[in-house]
Amino acid sequence: MLKAIIVDDEMPARDELKFLLSQLSGIEVIGEADSGPAAVGLAAQYCPDVIFLDIHMRGMSGVETALALRTATPNSLIVFATAYDEYAIKAFEVGAVDYLLKPFDGDRVAATAARLQKYHPEEWRAAATRIDQAITPSAKTPVHKLAVEKNGKIVLVNYSDIIYAHTQTGSVTVVAETGEYAYSGTLSDLQERLRGTTILRVHKSYLVHMEKVKEVIPWFKGTYWLKLPTPVSSTIEVPVGKGQIKEIKDMLGLK
Repeated sequence: MLKAIIVDDEMPARDELKFLLSQLSGIEVIGEADSGPAAVGLAAQYCPDVIFLDIHMRGMSGVETALALRTATPNSLIVFATAYDEYAIKAFEVGAVDYLLKPFDGDRVAATAARLQKYHPEEWRAAATRIDQAITPSAKTPVHKLAVEKNGKIVLVNYSDIIYAHTQTGSVTVVAETGEYAYSGTLSDLQERLRGTTILRVHKSYLVHMEKVKEVIPWFKGTYWLKLPTPVSSTIEVPVGKGQIKEIKDMLGLK
C-alpha cells in the first residue's frame, strides 16, 4: 500500500484528487497540506511514498517546495499536479515522475498510481535521483515557449510570437501572431515566467511585448497608450499604468 500526501493551496483541487485516489486500490492518502512549509513538515513526519505537489502555489512555490521535500524526505517520489509548467514538463521528459494536468482525469490518475506501484526499490532510488536533476536550478534548461490552451488543446507558443496578454474577470488571454489563447495561471504568474524577456507589465491588466509596439500615443496628464498589431484587427491600444510610465519611457528612449 503506497502512502501519499496531497499538496495544493486550493481545497477543491485537493478534494478532487483525494476522491480520485480513494477509488483506487494500493494507494492511501495519509495527509494534506495547503502550503510549502506545511508540506515539508507533514512529509518529514510521515515519510510518504509519493507526494502529489502543485507547482503554482502562493508563497513558497511548488519547485521551492520540491527542493525542500527532497531534503526532508529523500525517498519520496513527487508527482507534479499542475498546468503546463516547464519544470513539470522537464521532469516528465526525463522519466522521473508523472505529472497530472488540471482538471484531473480519473484514468490518468489511475495510470500514474499503477506506474508508481510497479517501481522496484532500485528503480525508486533512480527515479528520485532524476527528480533532483529535473528540479535543481542548475539543471534547468530554459524553454522559450509558453504552454497555452485553445479549443481544448495544449499549444506551445514561441515567446517571440507573443504580442500582449491581458486579464479580465480572473482569466488570462494571450494574444500572439498565431491567434488568441487561454493561459491557466494568473497574469502575475505569466509575468514571472517571462522575466528576463522584453515582455513587460505595463499596466495592472496588461503585459506587452515591447518589441511589437508600433506607436506610443501621449495621453491626458502625462499618461500613454501603446499601439500594437493584432491577428484579429489591424491594431489595439493598450494603456500604460502610472507606476510603469518611467520604466517604459526609459526603455523606449522617450524624454
